[in-house]
Amino acid sequence: MQKIKQPVKIIVMGPTGAGKTSFINLAGGAQLQTSAGLESCTGKIQVAPPFSLDGYSVSLVDTPGFDDTTKSDAQILSIVSEYILSEYDKGNRFSGVIFLHRISDNRVGGTALRNFRFFCQLCGKDALPNGAIVTNMWGEVSEEVGRAREEELVQKDVFFKPALDAGAKMFRHDNTVEGAHAILRQLVANRPRTLLLQKEIIEENKHISETAAGIALLGELALAEQKFREQMRELLKEIDEAIAQNEEEERRELEENRRRLEAQEEQAKADQRMILEAPGRKARGLKKLRNWIVSWIANGGCMSRSP
Repeated sequence: MQKIKQPVKIIVMGPTGAGKTSFINLAGGAQLQTSAGLESCTGKIQVAPPFSLDGYSVSLVDTPGFDDTTKSDAQILSIVSEYILSEYDKGNRFSGVIFLHRISDNRVGGTALRNFRFFCQLCGKDALPNGAIVTNMWGEVSEEVGRAREEELVQKDVFFKPALDAGAKMFRHDNTVEGAHAILRQLVANRPRTLLLQKEIIEENKHISETAAGIALLGELALAEQKFREQMRELLKEIDEAIAQNEEEERRELEENRRRLEAQEEQAKADQRMILEAPGRKARGLKKLRNWIVSWIANGGCMSRSP
């Protein structure tokens, strides 16, 4: 009888619709509910039942993406951070963190990049050697097109190159059980590592708003809020023009757009409050943090240093 080695936990990340749950179900024979199209059915952490692989008891952890249709980005950050912190308290570390990317996407959009940045911010440079970037859906593109996209992802600093340079590995998934197991075999024997987000909050006693992931999300939310205000100014001008020209139908459509925009702006504000006022040790120097975010926006959101 083969002796079962120490249990292994591996996180699976990526945008909604990237195939996270399908990968987990395929690899371990689980029956987690999968999403249809771009509508998420995760919205929470799901830990699949463990399965045996080369003597390891492997548990795969399904996570919601930063484009979840049922949760805001701030809620996703809270959900993921609460889970990994509870695992830290139990003495559990992760042998791998998988990021799934659809090679069928003809461009890497803002959603995919936002999710990938969180993957990097979650791991940090010390844990990225346990990271795996897995491209899937190869059956939807020709080998030539897929290879060209793969090369671009590997070679460009705006995509996967920095993570690969830090020790993360890249794999193709062919949508077979054997292929999934081949990828997992590259991770199960890894030395379990503390993730950066765990280290920042527990070992460095930082508030979630002071972590790399928290700061980045606050900056993105502040930029979004600024964009909403600019759009609102233009929209109000259009409404005034429609009123002046007695265009009642157009005015009603513009008013509906205004209400949607107001709701989006309020959500961005609520998300900022959720991060800044999250439970835990009170954030130090919130005024300094807010001032840094203002500077971050003024510099086009491209400052590299933390506050």
